[in-house]
Amino acid sequence: MVYAFMVFAMSCPLEINGQECPSCSATTSNTQAAGTLANPRAVSNNNAVWNSNFPGTSGIARFSNVGFYRWVAGGNNTVQIGGLILEAGVTLILDRSNDGVFEAFNIEGGCIVVKNNAVLDFRYFTALEFVNICVEPGGKVIFDSRRGGAGVRDDFTFDNVVINLQDPTATLEFGDADIQILAEDGLVINGWSGENICENNIPPAGGVSGNISWTSGTINICDVLNLSVLPVEWLYFNADFLGQERLVRVQWGTSKEWENSHFEILRSVGDIRSWQKIGEVNGLGWSDIPVDYRFEDLALPLTGGVIYYQLKQIDLNGSFSYSKTISVRVPPTANNGKIWRVFPNPTSGDKLSIELLDLGALKDGSVQVRLIQPNGITRFIDGNNLNVISENILIQLIGATKGVYILEISWGQKVEYLKVLRK
Repeated sequence: MVYAFMVFAMSCPLEINGQECPSCSATTSNTQAAGTLANPRAVSNNNAVWNSNFPGTSGIARFSNVGFYRWVAGGNNTVQIGGLILEAGVTLILDRSNDGVFEAFNIEGGCIVVKNNAVLDFRYFTALEFVNICVEPGGKVIFDSRRGGAGVRDDFTFDNVVINLQDPTATLEFGDADIQILAEDGLVINGWSGENICENNIPPAGGVSGNISWTSGTINICDVLNLSVLPVEWLYFNADFLGQERLVRVQWGTSKEWENSHFEILRSVGDIRSWQKIGEVNGLGWSDIPVDYRFEDLALPLTGGVIYYQLKQIDLNGSFSYSKTISVRVPPTANNGKIWRVFPNPTSGDKLSIELLDLGALKDGSVQVRLIQPNGITRFIDGNNLNVISENILIQLIGATKGVYILEISWGQKVEYLKVLRK
């Protein structure tokens, strides 16, 4: 496994916000004048109410006129769309006309934007899958079923959903809601401004923590409040996948530190339960100025998927706390017919690993590696496993001259050649 990290101080403050919202473009919009709270404008799947065709299963609907709308799923039908855009001042209620056991809405594969002073109110159980939700300052999203009690009518299912709260005035409200977070991908909330967490699966008193609130009818609110009170003041925490280098760059910043010993970087692949420590970065101890930190995760899974990151901040006295959880989607590695790969490539000679792309290709476990240098000199690399072989290759590259090296990998009756650029 190969990782890299660094820390550097800054001399200017940074604004505290949620992660940047992705771009979200509407494919259709409703242009009728909106109603009032007592008499909201009815919206249906009838094309006549849209200025273009009904959004459809992958379309993103835009509501632009200030006022109140109520979009109702009729009968046992489920309205399926890709997303929503609520312009400033719009309130949209998503509901259904009966007490059926089908979701009112299934929003999948797109994005939702709730702008300033806009409110998105889910009133009947809904499924959200692979959706980015952006709540801008002053916006609100409500999950509060009007049909609680037994059954699934108050269920809200989150599958690979990321909610970005842009500042402390962007809010989430949970009412009569049974929150179902699917284990594999789940729900990630960026920009939570609260400090209270669940102790022994008991939510904090008062029904509010920062910009998230709930009622006694909310089920599994502790699955949402999976963030911790931190003894350092955070500026930001984000992660980005860099395709050319095939690494994830994890970055975070603090505005103030008190007895901060170090950070442990934790990673979980595919869910938020299988955490492993993948690195450690020293803190400054005490600081009253903004400090930026960076860590690079180079050992990404070949099959790709959703990777979750969390920071464990540890004080000088050994006490610790956790950051919020963030996620990154990583594409699978394209093997281009190759059985092996070497990374990072190019390399500066300080880190290098070889990895088998097709686990079924190595049957007897015997591998021979030969390193051919730019001057033609050949060195045989020994080792009883791939980690040891990688370390021995790296020993040869430390301090070596720049140029193109060839790795000859032999196993069984097969041979593969990989070029390695030593920069």
